[in-house]
Amino acid sequence: MKTLTQLELDAILEQHKRWLAEQGGQRAVLSNTDLRHLDLSGADLRCASLIRANFTAATLRYTDMSEADISYAIFRDADLRYAVFQDADLRNADMNGAQMQHVDFTRADLYRTDFSSAMLSEGAFDKPALNTTIITLRDVKQPRCIRM
Repeated sequence: MKTLTQLELDAILEQHKRWLAEQGGQRAVLSNTDLRHLDLSGADLRCASLIRANFTAATLRYTDMSEADISYAIFRDADLRYAVFQDADLRNADMNGAQMQHVDFTRADLYRTDFSSAMLSEGAFDKPALNTTIITLRDVKQPRCIRM
């Protein structure tokens, strides 16, 4: 697994931002990358490849990962408040212990995603793609029961 410094990550995020704006740049491919404890706050990671990336204890507040492939990624104890995962592939992701208040999972694929001990806000699962979805919710801290 490749490890990045905050400086290296910031350069990749800038290139990805340019790629999204069709101003050159390069798509962010952070698959199999160790991003533990790094700050990705406000990053635009739409359409990025983040397969098996390790975001343990990373800060991802207000990060947009719409349409990204984040399957098998690890978000243990990460700060995901206000993150956006619209149409993202989160199959088999590990969200154990993550802070996930006001997260948008609209049409996200959450098949076998583990939310054990995660801090979720009410309504987090109002609009995900829940047909044939298996979600593990052991010890989840949420204001009310989840209605599906």
